[in-house]
Amino acid sequence: MKQNSTATIAEMPLHILLRRRREELSLYQTQLAEALHVTPECIGQWECGRRRMELGKLPRIAEVLHLDAKELCAKALLEFHPLVHAALFGPDAALVKIQQVPV
Repeated sequence: MKQNSTATIAEMPLHILLRRRREELSLYQTQLAEALHVTPECIGQWECGRRRMELGKLPRIAEVLHLDAKELCAKALLEFHPLVHAALFGPDAALVKIQQVPV
């Protein structure tokens, strides 16, 4: 991610993170959709925050967007299922900072 972003990745909602990362990699929604075996409309809904991605798709999303899969999954759990996140990582777990994976 860009070093001079106004919001840190930890503060950024998952849907914004996905859109920004896709744009940084110069990918179209159709290209990402093909790689994830979903429709471009589905990607658009994810990126607008109108639809949640299936947790099972997160490792592949991380792979395609060159993000750390464990950190992306932890961020999704924190955002979508905070009680599960707290059970796994403790109620006082720090915000997740997602790292880019070297290409």
